[in-house]
Amino acid sequence: MIQLFDLGRKRRALLLPALLLAGCSTSLASRVIDARGGALSSYRKIVDAEVTAGMPGTWSWEVAYRVPDSFRWSLHTHGDDQTLSFDGERSQQQLGSVSLPPVAADAGVRSQARWFALTSLDVLLDPQVRWSELGKSELPPGASSGLVARFGDGPAYTLYFDARDLLVRARGPIAMFPIGAGELEASFSDYRDVEGYLLPFRGQYRLDDRELMREDVRAWKPDDPSLEGPSTFTVQ
Repeated sequence: MIQLFDLGRKRRALLLPALLLAGCSTSLASRVIDARGGALSSYRKIVDAEVTAGMPGTWSWEVAYRVPDSFRWSLHTHGDDQTLSFDGERSQQQLGSVSLPPVAADAGVRSQARWFALTSLDVLLDPQVRWSELGKSELPPGASSGLVARFGDGPAYTLYFDARDLLVRARGPIAMFPIGAGELEASFSDYRDVEGYLLPFRGQYRLDDRELMREDVRAWKPDDPSLEGPSTFTVQ
């Protein structure tokens, strides 16, 4: 029998259906979600980044995400902010106070949604996601376990975990206008406790095996109540 730890607030209620969906097994997917602190329905993070490719410079942005694939990415520039929103079907760009008409999401936007979702882990227990565990011979140095996951017939993404079952590396295709597009590889570190969740405060990113950026998270807000409303990510 799986023991449910006291995760606080609604996290235990969210975790139980996920475990039932996974057949109450101690699968790798269940373990890594437990190690992180339990199910996480949404989050907001504020980031400072030193970008070295595409459009080099010191950047800051905010990412808001909600399971399974809704997100809002707001890029703070020297001029007006630029925001990309995705509600699972349509995307919309906002340049300062001007909102462009919503459009059907293209492959690039969906690649970002897949990246946010899979590196947030909870969708690994969703029926639309298929994953398989890697053998020990397939793991890079420093990784104790790993898996390959994909949404339906989409491209594969690879996740690696350390001895604590925390996500330390991820790899998969992505397009991030205006930064670049290709095979993204990320390394996550500096895990800290935030409201009962262990979350990474540092990331190193490479795009097509070239250094892309270093990310420092200024703030995490897990299970952000402001992201729970049904219309939070709706584009119109």
